Amino acid sequence: MKKILYLFITIVSLQLISTSSFAQKDIFIKEFQFELKKLSANQYENEYFLTITLNKNSLYKFTVLNHIGDFPGEAVVEILENDKVVATNYVNGKYYEKFMFKCTKTGFYDILIHYENNKLGSSLIKLFLVQ
Repeated sequence: MKKILYLFITIVSLQLISTSSFAQKDIFIKEFQFELKKLSANQYENEYFLTITLNKNSLYKFTVLNHIGDFPGEAVVEILENDKVVATNYVNGKYYEKFMFKCTKTGFYDILIHYENNKLGSSLIKLFLVQ
């Protein structure tokens, strides 16, 4: 009976250790707020653009909170490397409020945020490092 109890305690302990060591942590890095209360004839004024540094082999998570206030727009977030979109939350007509990006090269990345179909909007985008 002691051997069975010892074996049971050992298995449970190993499961707890393995679960806690593989749990992911999200470390908050930065948040961006984008508000578009009126459309401009100049398309660049209808977008939010910033540059950030991301690190190779790091996994990043972006979350988007839309409809702050009473605006219908959903923020489309695009990550660009040398003018090429490497990640976005709008893929093949599907919209995602959360998406991940695995960085393959340390460097500067441009973040472009706009609202689909020229809608007005107010959104909060949060960036996390996943460990």
